[in-house]
Amino acid sequence: MQFAAIDFETASGAAASACSLGVAVVEGGTIVSTREWLIHPPELYFSPRNVAVHGITPQMVAAKPEFDALWPEVEHLLAGRTLVAHNAPFDMGVLRATWMRYAIPAERMSFLCSVALARRAWPEIHGHSLGHLAQVFGIQFRHHNAEEDAATAARLVLRAGEEFSSATLEELLERTDLTLGEVAPGAYKACRRKPRPRPRPKLTYQPLDATGWWKQH
Repeated sequence: MQFAAIDFETASGAAASACSLGVAVVEGGTIVSTREWLIHPPELYFSPRNVAVHGITPQMVAAKPEFDALWPEVEHLLAGRTLVAHNAPFDMGVLRATWMRYAIPAERMSFLCSVALARRAWPEIHGHSLGHLAQVFGIQFRHHNAEEDAATAARLVLRAGEEFSSATLEELLERTDLTLGEVAPGAYKACRRKPRPRPRPKLTYQPLDATGWWKQH
């Protein structure tokens, strides 16, 4: 099991307004490091609703670097790893929008949505939010802190790996019938369930009728 779980917090409803990024790096089935960056968004506007969720204020990030200055350090941690995010469409949308906002020529990256994984792994659980799953599995964490959210998403993937006897992310995907998504500055493909071929209808025929045509039933 090798991957990097990430989580973004945003200053407002704008996708490119990242104000915090958390990363949890997994190697050999173990979380080996976690990290959080506070980020100065392109515009220093913070929605009161967002502040109420994560507690980050304009004053806390006023002297922090913008994302383009942080990206080389972040990229070094993420390079060559599959990304994991809980509700990946949100986090990958923030990543993609921020790449595009700063014209960062990032490489295409693969990702796994841990919500999609949880729905496949534990369909009997009612609700697959990060907070609810953590409560079910006894994981203590500070919700909406990007570093702790990323680490919790990583722990959920590792737990699923144990339950499905999967030594690698590839085995886990195969056993839960999921495909990886992909994200790049100009492209996005969702993580989803593998498509299943539709069964062809079975046709039977009777011998030629009086007109010389096959009768199909």
